Formats: sequence, C-alpha cells, structure tokens
Amino acid sequence: MPEDESRNRLRVGGWVPPYSTSATPGKPGGRTALPRIPERRALPPGRRSSPTAVPRRGLILAATLALGCVLTTVVALTTAGGPEPTPVAAPPSLPRADLPAFPLVPEETVSVRPKPSPSASRIPVRRAAAQSTSRPPATSAPPSPPASAPTPVPPAPPPPAVAPPPPAAALTAGTAVGLAPAGRPGFRVRHRDFAGRVDPVSADSGATDRADARFAVRAGRADPGCVSLESVNFPGYYLRHRHFQIHLDRADRTKLFDEDSTFCPEPISGGSLTLRAHNYPGHRVTAENDRLVLRESGATAFRPEPPL
Repeated sequence: MPEDESRNRLRVGGWVPPYSTSATPGKPGGRTALPRIPERRALPPGRRSSPTAVPRRGLILAATLALGCVLTTVVALTTAGGPEPTPVAAPPSLPRADLPAFPLVPEETVSVRPKPSPSASRIPVRRAAAQSTSRPPATSAPPSPPASAPTPVPPAPPPPAVAPPPPAAALTAGTAVGLAPAGRPGFRVRHRDFAGRVDPVSADSGATDRADARFAVRAGRADPGCVSLESVNFPGYYLRHRHFQIHLDRADRTKLFDEDSTFCPEPISGGSLTLRAHNYPGHRVTAENDRLVLRESGATAFRPEPPL
C-alpha cells in the first residue's frame, strides 16, 4: 500500500503514528521505521490467552486506583472544611509494548474526605461554652416585706398618785394639842405629881389621865417665836426645866421662869419635831425611863396630835 494512502486513512481517526510502516531508500522525507508491536493473533475456539497477561493488567489497574485514592485523600485533607474539591482525574497512561493500544477507562472517583459534621451539631457545644464562660446572672435580693403601719404606742400610764408629804409639824399658839412620842403608839406626854412623863394614854383611859395629857400652846414667855406649854386642867401651870428635869410649875413672873418655860420647836422628817430649850440651845427634851429630862446629846421626836 502506498505511504500517502496509509497516512490519509489513519488521519481519519485523528491520530498520526510517529512512524511509518516502511521507508523508501533514497526518498526524501522518509522516516526510519520503528519496531512495531506484534499483533495478537486470534485464538482458535477452546484456547485461552497467556496466563501472564491478566495479572499484569490487574496490577496496573490496582496501581492506578491506589494512586488516585492517595491523591484524592491528600486533596480532601488539605481542603477539609472548604468547598468541595474537584475530582482529580487519573493521569493518562502511556501505551506499553505488551498491552493493546486502546484507552483505559478510569474508574469512578471516590472521595475519601471525612464527612464534616453538620453545623447544627456544633451549635450546642458553642452555646454550652458560652454559657460556661459567661458570668452567672446576679441573683436579685429577695423583696423586702411591705412596711406595715406603725403600731400605735399606748400612752404611758399616769404615775401613781403620791401621797403628799405630811405638813411640817408645828405648834400653833392658841390651840390645844397632845404630844405623842414617835415610834411609841398609845403613849402621850403628861404631867403626874407635877412631873413631866411619858405614859400610856388612850381614848379608853380615865378622864384624869386624858386631862393630864392636854396642853394649851402659848406664845413663848421669853421669845414669841417659840412656845410655852400650859396645862389644861391646871391653868397657870407650865412645863419648865429645873435641874435639867421637866416639871409642872406655877408661873411666878420671874425672868428665870420665863426662860426655863420657853421651848423652840424644830421640825424633822415624818411630821415630827423636837423641843430645844431656849436658854440652853444645845439641850433638848428627851424621854429617859419614861421621865422627861433635858439632855445635850440625843432628843426625842414628838408628833403633835389632837387632844384626847
């Protein structure tokens, strides 16, 4: 077959072999013939191909698939979390001398990139982390109870009535009195046998005893600011001190009698009083063994009472 026709016939498929089947010696433009791959003869029925051809084809396919898987894995790991990677096509394999000249159909590319977890599964984790790092909400103070109306304070009870203190003991001129020694109830100052005494005298006593215990208060014979005590049942007789003892004597109009029969009352607490001698300011009337005497130390308190 001429070379031009064979070339035209092979160009129909779009592929021009880099060699020609024959070369014409001495013809310009001729190419050196390359060794051709011997064509496989059709086997008669009942015959199989050589056992070494099939294993080589399987190894090549396995190697090609392994290389594609490795490249796919690298690309998937590099672009993890990004856009879907573009499948990498297996590189074209060159025809080998021992393989038929027909293209190999690559297997379907399988992506081995790990399946990303859905975004919804990451949301609870982020929320939990945010809640764990955020400050706990401040607890508000418990509401205070409503203020109740103030309880009205009852008015303070009035202070207990205090009995007024007894009036200061006094001997008023022109009145009749009885003198009772303080702390000795049922006793009265009286005269008996013209001597001043302190004896039991009460409303049940005889008329003489009760009459001896009555005295009329007169202005002081030696000092009007003091008093003189005149006997009611023996008018003109006055109590006087003589030799520091109290006697009932008749007034003789002497200065000494006026001085000895004048006593100055001195009020003390409890509505009582003492009788101080006018001419002996440091001496006072004292009951000693039921006898009235004049002593410098000590004094008997007398309480004026209505006469019996």
